[in-house]
Amino acid sequence: MDNGSGSSSLKTDPKRDDSSVVGAYHTPVMLEESLECLALCEDGIYVDATLGGGGYAEAIIERAKSARVFGFDTDPAAQRYASNRLARFGERFVLVPENFASIADALRARGITAVDGIVFDLGVSSHQLDTDSIGLSYRIEAPLDMRLDPRLKKSAAEVIANSDESQLAQIFRAYGEERFAGQIARKIVQARTEARIETTTQLASVITNGLREDKRNETLSRIFQALRIEVNDELGNLRQALEQAPELLRDGGRIVVVSYHSLEDRIAKEFFRKESAPRFEPGSLGGLKEAIDLARARLRLLTRKPVAPSREEVERNPRARSARLRAAERIARSIARIDEQ
Repeated sequence: MDNGSGSSSLKTDPKRDDSSVVGAYHTPVMLEESLECLALCEDGIYVDATLGGGGYAEAIIERAKSARVFGFDTDPAAQRYASNRLARFGERFVLVPENFASIADALRARGITAVDGIVFDLGVSSHQLDTDSIGLSYRIEAPLDMRLDPRLKKSAAEVIANSDESQLAQIFRAYGEERFAGQIARKIVQARTEARIETTTQLASVITNGLREDKRNETLSRIFQALRIEVNDELGNLRQALEQAPELLRDGGRIVVVSYHSLEDRIAKEFFRKESAPRFEPGSLGGLKEAIDLARARLRLLTRKPVAPSREEVERNPRARSARLRAAERIARSIARIDEQ
């Protein structure tokens, strides 16, 4: 795939002003469940890896009266909003304007080598979906950008313009789980020979051309999700951050991941499974295996199955309906170094 920076009269300025919006940052999903899993320490150090509007960070600081929170976000609008919201906490909140993929290096640069908890609230906020300068939603006419970090070089318009049919189909299939990825890719390639696709509504029109009315919204949602994940390398960044997390956690430290679609949840599930030891009844043959596995494991699962939001929460906040929470605890290093001789 060509990652060059194509020209476009509608291309978003990297120094864009996201003040022209109609949405707001969403209410943190499964906030109480997340805080319970974090088991907050009064003077702990925590990471909100997906700062957004600052809801999780604010709740942590308010509940743990001497805690500090390092909030990661690359979206300038989120940085401004959260910084203003959390300014009253002074040095107890630290903005980290970096992607969570660099979590270990970014914290080390700020003098932090160990933390008590990390929370990931994945996906995009209502604010970002409704921002008319980013182009994440097919419902709002906007430049086909989708970069959550304006420093990224490749926009969604450039992916559409520079990817061949097989590459587009693979993106839609892998990141959108779209059944008709090949057909949609073919339509896009044909349409772009007539005019460059530069806006969300142009792309939506191409995708829905000839599509049944009752299939349009779900198909558009999958294709726009796939493009957003591709542009921002969301799944690759998540894998990188999770791999670093266990070594950042103090003994007994907690990690919480709230995901909103199966691709994210699968990554969290597989990572936790790989890093944790199975549990067996004491005295069983499995118990002996568990003792050996503990020598290699870094995490102990806190959630055997993903936790879903309550019916009441979904009624209050319909966007929470697809959320799933997984959590794990850092195994004490003294336990993890069981002598295998």
